[in-house]
Amino acid sequence: MTVEVVAIFSGALSGALLARSRREYDIVGMAALAFAAGLGGSLTRDVLLQQGTPLALTRGSYLATVATALVVAWFWGHHLGEHTARSIVLLDALGLGWFAVAGTLRCTSAGLSAASSVLLGVVGAVGGGILRDILSNQVPAAFRRGELYALAALAGALTLVTCRAAALSEVASAGIAIVVGSGIRLASLRFGWRSPEPRRPSESREAS
Repeated sequence: MTVEVVAIFSGALSGALLARSRREYDIVGMAALAFAAGLGGSLTRDVLLQQGTPLALTRGSYLATVATALVVAWFWGHHLGEHTARSIVLLDALGLGWFAVAGTLRCTSAGLSAASSVLLGVVGAVGGGILRDILSNQVPAAFRRGELYALAALAGALTLVTCRAAALSEVASAGIAIVVGSGIRLASLRFGWRSPEPRRPSESREAS
């Protein structure tokens, strides 16, 4: 599936670049973060889907995509220099929308309901980023206060099933949903949009 291959490459490259930017990681560390970020979400999704062996373990193109991202980061990652951190965020945001669409399409084609497909689509979209961040000793972006991360993936997945319900073609639905999912994530970073948070007692006292 083209959508998932693009998502895997974006995720794997973000993981490899993150490892490359840190002195404590060698080729094994780069490969581990590339694999986790590129395939961690789809592995989790497919295990929960229970439709046979996860695609990441049966389709050679998926592992080849991770390997390609690793090679790109290894030989050309240094050209990014001080822009490495920004590139990682950008790749992660782009991959988020593609992963949400790929996961949701995978689940709908397996016969799951729209609600279940959206749920697993979000799991697949954020799973790789969560694993990458945990392995690199960071608080996962999906769990950080105020981050429009999982909600952006949710918006992309919901857009996909809505477009499909409106009888749009799969290609058109996927394209619109990718723009929505990745677009919301990028816009939140650019304009400082934040997700809703519960009002806390200390904040209430400060306001008064």
